[in-house]
Amino acid sequence: MAAILPATTKLDHAPVMIGVAADSGCGKSTFLRRVLGALGTDVKPGHTAIGEMLTVICLDDYHINDRAGRKATGQSALDARENDFALMGAQIEALKQGKAVYKPIYNHDTGFKDPPELIEPNKVFVVEGLHPIYDQKARSQLDLSLYIDIVNDVKFAWKVQRDVAERGWTEEQVKADIQKRLPDFAAYVDPQKADADVILRYEPSDQGLPYLKVKLIQKKGGPFPMITLKKELQLTGSKPGATLKQYDMDWMGSPATVVEMDGEIDMDNMEKQLEDIEANIVGLAGRPHELRDAMVKLKTSPGSQNGTGLLQAVIAMKIREVYDKLTGR
Repeated sequence: MAAILPATTKLDHAPVMIGVAADSGCGKSTFLRRVLGALGTDVKPGHTAIGEMLTVICLDDYHINDRAGRKATGQSALDARENDFALMGAQIEALKQGKAVYKPIYNHDTGFKDPPELIEPNKVFVVEGLHPIYDQKARSQLDLSLYIDIVNDVKFAWKVQRDVAERGWTEEQVKADIQKRLPDFAAYVDPQKADADVILRYEPSDQGLPYLKVKLIQKKGGPFPMITLKKELQLTGSKPGATLKQYDMDWMGSPATVVEMDGEIDMDNMEKQLEDIEANIVGLAGRPHELRDAMVKLKTSPGSQNGTGLLQAVIAMKIREVYDKLTGR
């Protein structure tokens, strides 16, 4: 079967391509739900999530080898040599041009490569995985690129929480697994944050873990429609409380404006505190109370009490803003 072929679906506008680069286990599924909510659409579950408006492409499908093959090469899935960037770039370009592709499938359950699947053009593509910003050709097709940046202390805490509970691992095993991946992560994944348009960065709170300091790092002059704060905001009523502030910085050679949330909101007073936050944001460009309502709708989702949920929801609304601008909506 051909890797690229004419589409049966015709669009009025070129698809909007959003790249999301992140390590595994960083909460991309919750972020996707926020994006779907902002766009007012949904997707059907399956290996590739597809809906009437949005398709999610997992770039793990472009692994060259299956699990046994990587064991033979001794290379991890993070290694650029284990990923077919030529095919990835060509197919993302074809989708951007309104063509259809037969995309490969990497089956995470079996560790094998399954037969390719037909992907037709859609209004929005979220291209997510380890390397959406790594290759220049694939990166050049993106209308907006996001890097989820989790410092090692937070990544270790999260993986311990997940792997000890779900996999029966010990903390020592979790730490060993992170250390084993670290050289390839540093070489092939982490450098992408220099080229991303917007970075969502997780650090330990000034009050220590498990509380978080979450930063929305917005490159100046880029395609991400920037938000700012009217003033620094202090939220109290529960421990540890939360602080929102804004400042400028140099991000890996690029000027950027950062909106930061440290700590947690009072979940018993969630709606009121979210109203205060929303009223303090400049440039949100949403419906009245849209941010509050989106957060309340996913109140039980991971990170809803801290900057994770808040800034993911902001990014989701901004993706819609980019879509509206590019399609003339």
